[in-house]
Amino acid sequence: MLFAEKIKKLFHNEMYTRKDNQSGIFYFSPSDFPGLEAKPFAFSSRRGHMLQGYFYSYPDAEKDRLVVFEHGMGNGHRAYMREIEQLCKAGFCVFSYDHTGCMESGGDCPNGFGQSLADLDDCIRALKQHPDVMGKSLSVVGHSWGGFSTMNIVSLHPDLTHIVAMSGFISVRAILLQFLRGPLKLAFPELYRMEQQANPDTVGACAIRSLRATKAKVLLIYSDNDALVRKKNHYDPLYRALHDRDNISFLLVENRDHNPTYTREALDLKNEFLADLRQCNENCATSEQKCRFMSRYDFLRMTEQDEAVWCEIVRHLRS
Repeated sequence: MLFAEKIKKLFHNEMYTRKDNQSGIFYFSPSDFPGLEAKPFAFSSRRGHMLQGYFYSYPDAEKDRLVVFEHGMGNGHRAYMREIEQLCKAGFCVFSYDHTGCMESGGDCPNGFGQSLADLDDCIRALKQHPDVMGKSLSVVGHSWGGFSTMNIVSLHPDLTHIVAMSGFISVRAILLQFLRGPLKLAFPELYRMEQQANPDTVGACAIRSLRATKAKVLLIYSDNDALVRKKNHYDPLYRALHDRDNISFLLVENRDHNPTYTREALDLKNEFLADLRQCNENCATSEQKCRFMSRYDFLRMTEQDEAVWCEIVRHLRS
């Protein structure tokens, strides 16, 4: 019992506390990409707080469609500005926002794994009422936590035309069981109960069930060595269940950790930076020391995107 309580406390600290980039990791802004426009749009969540987002585009963006980008668990959508800019560079208008409890959005905390799907449902509903979006075709691209919501949103909005899910977990149950191996499984009932209480409407969502019923064009992208969303727990069951569907495609890349759109060199640099950042957070006493530390790193190289993977994503979105 004490062991299960300890796991519950660790889980609560990770999933039920605000994500406001307290570690100070560098994120790009729209101004880092000359010509990229960012127009704010906030919408109300079903929990009563506001979720802050932005429409991103270059001046020649397509007028008849919108791509929604779903960020992963962490500090908000600006952690994905390189990915968002890739979509804008391809000619799409992109809307991305900070999930509940993250960065510019309201909420006391991210509120568990199921919250991303609830937020995305609120987002799509709000966009469909936006005067600049009404009548446009909608697609969704998401990573990890956002990959889960991307795969499952088609069950709530069957009119979505395309989705691209990167490193998405199948269900709340599946991701909990992946991490709770061996004696840790003793904590599963209590953690799942927490998720049920936090998101009773979305906790039971399952990507296999959602994708079997969709007519949207689907691209599922995973890395074979992902330690956070493991191939055998997520990609393999999805492939077995759905590989014969004409509207569903799979892309498995090699040795890209949890970020299948990054180059291997970028991931090596990122891993080195994160290891050094832990030391910096322990040893840097002043903001000046932290700034000097950050200036040593090339964040463009660290977030370099794999053009071959993005060609597949763009090709899919235009199919």
